[in-house]
Amino acid sequence: MVVPTWSAYFSGAFTRDYLVNPGRSISAILYAPIIETIIYFVPILEICRKLKASPTWVVLLFALFFEMLHTRSLYGHFVLYPTNVTLTVLYLSMRERSFWHAFLFTAVVHEFYNFFVSVANPLSYKSLIV
Repeated sequence: MVVPTWSAYFSGAFTRDYLVNPGRSISAILYAPIIETIIYFVPILEICRKLKASPTWVVLLFALFFEMLHTRSLYGHFVLYPTNVTLTVLYLSMRERSFWHAFLFTAVVHEFYNFFVSVANPLSYKSLIV
């Protein structure tokens, strides 16, 4: 199966030294949020808006869906679900202004989140590995 290169970050692969490949972090910070907003947020949330679905259920269920794409660990679910609720609420609230507000705000906040997660990952720093 051919997988797009931007999705390689999510494969969980590490470099030879068992450190996170910085190139993958760059992709996760810059490209993945934009692509994920285009692929997941825009079509699904726009369809929900057109169907006039309850915003509460849309937020809760879409956040669960998006979170399930990103983690398989129990700890990951507790960390990512509130984050994805926030991103979904951000998209829907900014969508009241315009499509571009929703798209840009969601992608940029997602990029900031991924930046901080990458910086906080101890596998990014060789001196922390024993």
